Amino acid sequence: MTLHRDIDSWFLGFTTRAVYAKKNTPPSVKLPTKRKGIKAGFGLRNLTAAAKKHPEVMVKIPRRHSQNSKGLHGIRNHLDYISRNGEIPIETHAGEKLDNKERISSLLNDWKKLGIPEESRYREAINIVLSMPAGTSPEAVLNAARAFAEERFSDHQYAFALHHESDRAGEPPHPHVHLCVLIQNEYGERLNPRKNDLFEWRVHFAEKLRDEGVQCAATRRQHRGKTQKAEKSEIRAIRQRGVLPETVKRWQIELADALQNGRELHNPFQCQAQQTGRALIHPFQQKADNTRQKISQEYAQIAKVLYQQGYKTEARLMSQLKKQLDAQPHETQAQQQYRQIRQQMQQKAQQQERKQLENQPNTVGTQQDTHPHNKPEAGQQTIEAPTTSRRRR
Repeated sequence: MTLHRDIDSWFLGFTTRAVYAKKNTPPSVKLPTKRKGIKAGFGLRNLTAAAKKHPEVMVKIPRRHSQNSKGLHGIRNHLDYISRNGEIPIETHAGEKLDNKERISSLLNDWKKLGIPEESRYREAINIVLSMPAGTSPEAVLNAARAFAEERFSDHQYAFALHHESDRAGEPPHPHVHLCVLIQNEYGERLNPRKNDLFEWRVHFAEKLRDEGVQCAATRRQHRGKTQKAEKSEIRAIRQRGVLPETVKRWQIELADALQNGRELHNPFQCQAQQTGRALIHPFQQKADNTRQKISQEYAQIAKVLYQQGYKTEARLMSQLKKQLDAQPHETQAQQQYRQIRQQMQQKAQQQERKQLENQPNTVGTQQDTHPHNKPEAGQQTIEAPTTSRRRR
């Protein structure tokens, strides 16, 4: 139906940085193409699920910059990792289950025949992690991942494995699937996913989880009013060791220098704040506030149209989601750091001012003696105060 398709288009019709509809009239954007494996109405399903606070699905591509992650050598290393050197079974795109290292080596030999070099300057496979929080049925996550891969990467060869334990220290055990997909398909086309693709993959994976009876949601942070991003695991690990990351340290030094000298930063992520009344507002904060206002207006419009067309339950949930959105803290990370550094600079300036006042010599008596009104007139004698001295006995 038209209403659901319009909501779907608005739900996915965001650019990477600015989260707003491509047209001002909500909801108005049409889907450019048919979404493979995603049924119409997914936008409303995910938004109402977010209003009910269902757990968010996670789809990510871990960053690997090492030379050991490139070529067939990198694929072999990754398959050894997700199979725990043959102890965990791996399932292929053809449905074959590989339960030992010999069968995994046979799969790698088949992929080598596709023209993948042993050593390469490029990555020949992308490693995707499909995850759900602890308490989710591992079998449901595995079945959903299998259905997701069959529909999303039908032209590619891939292999995947289910893990129950956490991959990082400090994280609770949770079911997740490691999916290794060859970048080049049978037609010579190469995968090049972007942030919007990852979001669409999340939506697709959530659909398959619902087919397995798992309650879940796939929404952006901005849909839920979450202004600040979660800290990256690498940065968090560095902080836990008591060390400030070099990137954060350089950013703070440059920001403090810009605030002190009143200049604009060269980095586009570190712009000079603007004076608004008594508060200094970072440009990122202004963008986030505008984004939240547009999404809130969109929720109100969707709720109104749903109520008029008889979808009263969905309309109430959208109104509830709007209230949750408006109640969320809206200070961005850039604004928070800007405010903290500015407060530190103000405190430092106040301390320096107090030290200068304490070290300033007392010149009151001198000023009285040299004042013109205290000088004697012509012919007038000055009377000196008597001095006392001790006599030696």
